[in-house]
Amino acid sequence: MRATDGEPTAQDRGLVGRTHELAAVRQALVSGTGSGALLTGEPGVGKSRLLSAALDETEAGGASVVRITATPSWQDVPFGSVPWFAPPDDAGLAGAFRLAKQGLTAGRPAVVGIDDVNWLDDASAALLERLLTDGVVKVFATVRSNAANTPIVALMRRAGALDRIDVPPLDRAGHDDLVTAVLGGPVSGLALDALWRTTLGNPLFVRETLRAAVAERSLLPQEGVWNWRPGGPATPRLYDAVELTVGVLSDEEAAALACVAYAEPLRPAVLDRLVAPMVAEQLEERGLIRLVDHGAGVLVRLGHPLFGEAIRARTKPLRRRRLLRELVEAMQGDAASVEDRIRVMSWRCEADLPFDLGEVLAAADAALDRGGAALAERLARSIPGPMGAWYLGRAQVALGRSQDAEPLLATAYARLDAPVLRARAAALRALNLFWGLRQPDVALSLLEEAHRQLPESVHGEMLVAGAGIAVFSKSDVNAAFAVAAALQEPPQEPLLAVALTPLLPFVLVYAGAPRQAAAQLADSVLPQPTWPTMRAATQACHIHALVMCGRLEEAAPLAERYYQDAVAHGSPDGVGLLAMMVGICHGDRGRVEQAARWTNEALAVTDARTLFPIRANILGMQAWWAAHQGRAERATQAMAAVDELLPADSRSGDYARLARALLLASTGRPAAAVEVLRDLAEQFVGAGVVSSAMEALHLWSRVEPSAEVAAEVRRVAQMSDSPLFSWFAEYADVLADADPDRLEALSLSWEQRSYTTLALEAAVRAWQARPDAEQRASERLLRRIAKLRDRCDGYWPGWLVEPVAVAGLTRREREVCALAATGLSNAEISVRLVLSVRTVENHLQRAYDKLGIRQRGQLADALHDADGWRHPDDRPGAARAEG
Repeated sequence: MRATDGEPTAQDRGLVGRTHELAAVRQALVSGTGSGALLTGEPGVGKSRLLSAALDETEAGGASVVRITATPSWQDVPFGSVPWFAPPDDAGLAGAFRLAKQGLTAGRPAVVGIDDVNWLDDASAALLERLLTDGVVKVFATVRSNAANTPIVALMRRAGALDRIDVPPLDRAGHDDLVTAVLGGPVSGLALDALWRTTLGNPLFVRETLRAAVAERSLLPQEGVWNWRPGGPATPRLYDAVELTVGVLSDEEAAALACVAYAEPLRPAVLDRLVAPMVAEQLEERGLIRLVDHGAGVLVRLGHPLFGEAIRARTKPLRRRRLLRELVEAMQGDAASVEDRIRVMSWRCEADLPFDLGEVLAAADAALDRGGAALAERLARSIPGPMGAWYLGRAQVALGRSQDAEPLLATAYARLDAPVLRARAAALRALNLFWGLRQPDVALSLLEEAHRQLPESVHGEMLVAGAGIAVFSKSDVNAAFAVAAALQEPPQEPLLAVALTPLLPFVLVYAGAPRQAAAQLADSVLPQPTWPTMRAATQACHIHALVMCGRLEEAAPLAERYYQDAVAHGSPDGVGLLAMMVGICHGDRGRVEQAARWTNEALAVTDARTLFPIRANILGMQAWWAAHQGRAERATQAMAAVDELLPADSRSGDYARLARALLLASTGRPAAAVEVLRDLAEQFVGAGVVSSAMEALHLWSRVEPSAEVAAEVRRVAQMSDSPLFSWFAEYADVLADADPDRLEALSLSWEQRSYTTLALEAAVRAWQARPDAEQRASERLLRRIAKLRDRCDGYWPGWLVEPVAVAGLTRREREVCALAATGLSNAEISVRLVLSVRTVENHLQRAYDKLGIRQRGQLADALHDADGWRHPDDRPGAARAEG
């Protein structure tokens, strides 16, 4: 990664996301209606960069360019904005004009660029007005939007009829491109979303926020993906940039802006009670606050989120306390919505004002139901006694803080009076102990104790905990009964209810009923974001069910949509889970590189605090895709991490076990792979885990086709409602028969169903099964193999013999070789083509084999011999660079 020191790179200094605006500036220069252009926009949107880029292009095109940066300090000094121009004191304006004209029109068109044109001194403005009026120069200028109608700007616009070009903040795509360009590598969706919410596409704020985050190491590359975990203090430099943008505020304006910073969004009527209307109007004119539509009315918000962050960071505790008290008083009788009542109660608690306990409990419940676990946490800290421990523990669970939640839930279970609340505390604590802290024995002992101590009438509240533990233990038979029992007596506690939602579809998918699970989830309403991780788990179950049914084209866009939903709710565990599912959709369609990249993001956003089933599955998928790529060391490390993570008797990590077999098969040990797969299939079938059993058998049938394994695939497929498993059974039969016509037909079918890797495998098997005499059919298959291989990111099943007759380079191999022949390193090629370095190495090695060479230095000649390729420096008159 390039931005390790927090400074932007050369690539960053280019324009990103400004294609439309730059084209408008070019148009104004070439055939505009006036004598140039006026770039207007809010502070920090990149007007100066855009002006500089346009002037650079103009200068490169042969025009004479003069650059002026006007400043308020020199506004009262005649010609202070143009220090390079100093006419004699007795020259007068007419003499100054003649001198300037002579200096600017030396046989070339003249263009004057003016940054912050509103700060021009009167003499410079008068001179430029005359130069514009006489057509001597064209002017490109910038000005803040709120200064676009000042007298000097109006003078320039009248004199030159300048085209006004508004420069807005970057849109979301441009923002994401800029962040990626600055950091020089992939960025997690969670980090991109947090940066977008913070900066709203203002390029200055994007750069300063990134610089601050990199400097304080809250933004780091993990698993090759930049990820940002907000929460660390921002550097003063960021807040200085914000304050420079805001400008000088009067005491009344500063006080008003602080009110909005703590209360937004608020109704204008409430703001009128807090600040003088004239002050509010001044803030609006300066772009520091804005009105936004909201239903039938409007609300007041800050002009930019960072204004609020800067104000809140520098507000002292006593001042903040007084502000909150003023807000509570101003909102009296005006908190009509649930959201308003929650906020007012939060202010009341934080300002140490008296409150009604019942109202605080209701506000905390409402905040949690709406996905506001952080707000529920703040409210809970004001609740005394064991009830406070219960409410705070619930919030910590929803926030993914298992360690922090444990002592609070233990206190609530031991000290709450109501048996029903104690039962709920026991159930949530048991799930937290098992999923979060990997202590199954402690969790089960807690449930047994609670059943002994609490009345039978509240035992139903704890059924979901037993089900949650059973689902991730080795036997799905017990899990199905446990989930069914919990559904008969669904819990009333919102967190437990959300935790129950994904359990049945999860069991159905693994028990061989993915079609039933998919139908159930398609007809259901997603759970509220009370516990965002459980909402994401339900979404992941839906994607998994569709994938297990063979509905890849339906699953892929839905996975992307669910991923964005998880990002919007800010749950790292949820984002990791859905990123993994997006990767599965890519990988099953043959995009192995993309699958690995999404899985790396899933690992980057999660950590040791992540619920163990989620983390184990992500690591298992990393091992799975690494085995596809032939990255043995990485796959082995991931499998070891899964083994270390899993508690005793856990059934999670199936893909890590399957990856072990895949790695053996890919590294020339098919017999050892089959032995592992045989054992896994037997274990999975015995535990009722039909889907995992089918995965093992399907891989076995591909590594070592036989009538034996085909019969077993058919038998297990009949236990399931999945069309995909029936396709697997048909494929196993055809592989065992080695019928070239049926194999070729199945290759086409797999391709139509979007399973590109299976289409590739079937095509290779068909080519191997063709008699030598069928040369035309063999050549057709060889071309098809080359095409499919190219679409599979270079993936090649290690158990298949590579057709030696595939002498032609694939498109990707040709691209890699051409770049390597120009002297680029593997790392540079990987950046250029968005591939991993390992994949570049694989492409080169295969190309070496096909071209019959051994060294990089032989590439240029070999490519030329193969198809007439020329090194770019092998042109007439060009000299080949050394090294």
